[in-house]
Amino acid sequence: MLHASNEKLYVASYKELVLIFITFTVILFFLYPKDLLKEQILSEEANYDLSMLYLKNMLVHDPENESLMIALAELSLQSGKKDLSLRLLELLHKSKDVKIRKKAHLLNYRLSKEDYFFVEDKEQKMQIMQTLRRVFANIIEEEFYHPEDVEKWYKEAIFLGDLRNQYLLLKKRILQDADNVELLEEAYHLSKRMHQEEDTLLFLHTLELKDFNKRDEWRMAEYYWMIDKKSFEEAELLLKKYASDSLLWGERLAMFYSARGAFPEASNAYMSLYNHTTRYSNKINYLLKAINALQAGNHVSEAVGLGHKYEDLYLNDKAVRIYLLKLYIASGELQKASNLSKKILNKVTK
Repeated sequence: MLHASNEKLYVASYKELVLIFITFTVILFFLYPKDLLKEQILSEEANYDLSMLYLKNMLVHDPENESLMIALAELSLQSGKKDLSLRLLELLHKSKDVKIRKKAHLLNYRLSKEDYFFVEDKEQKMQIMQTLRRVFANIIEEEFYHPEDVEKWYKEAIFLGDLRNQYLLLKKRILQDADNVELLEEAYHLSKRMHQEEDTLLFLHTLELKDFNKRDEWRMAEYYWMIDKKSFEEAELLLKKYASDSLLWGERLAMFYSARGAFPEASNAYMSLYNHTTRYSNKINYLLKAINALQAGNHVSEAVGLGHKYEDLYLNDKAVRIYLLKLYIASGELQKASNLSKKILNKVTK
């Protein structure tokens, strides 16, 4: 038979429990032999949470034991306890010892990447990817890698989708291999994507000098870059620079003027091309384009004057004769049209 008691059951408060726990871990720190710690953590029955709390306190009171921690992380990995190894490495990420910190980050990254390809759960993969990106960023920021491994870590940046560090590592690769046009081209495209305008222009100029097979392409890229930035005066100077010894760039200069509404300048550019070519078909093409440019700008009298200037030179060309007749008639220059008709008739009847 139960009989009543006036004694009250005592229940420890939350604060008291915490104090007891902390006291216990501190005592544990001073009493727990290190060899026994290894044995306990790696045993099947190990209480990882308690052991991790002990290790944290150990690092506060005895930072030199970080070497034990890193050794323990490697040992636990060999024993198949990857999760424990990762938790141990996390504790060492803020070590004051650069060598310990470096080793912890590199091992942490390798193990996390292995996990990423092992797990199938999408949410888990996302969490591991976040860890990888964080650890990777620290590795690059603190340069925990050998210079000869820059390409390897560049590929890791691509894998992680880390554009900022991808760009940083790519520039380091270029410093190691300054004449590699493939790297320079990658840097050009990535600098555009990163909105690094000064770098973009620098890489373009370098490619123009070093990539002989695609030089014209890079010059055009620079031109379009200027157009995008509305640097029209610089674009004009660039076109003029290359137009002096290239019919293709001369045509681009003429089209630039037309697009800007500078039709007399466009006409002059076509006539400059006319004077720099000896091929008959090219001369006809540039002459007619020069006249058309003046017409497009409503410079009618100048267009008629230019056509009339070369009228006799191309009297034998039927296409040019018809073109000029139409020009004169459309411009109201009936006398010029009549005179040209007489010249044509005289030539035909001879």
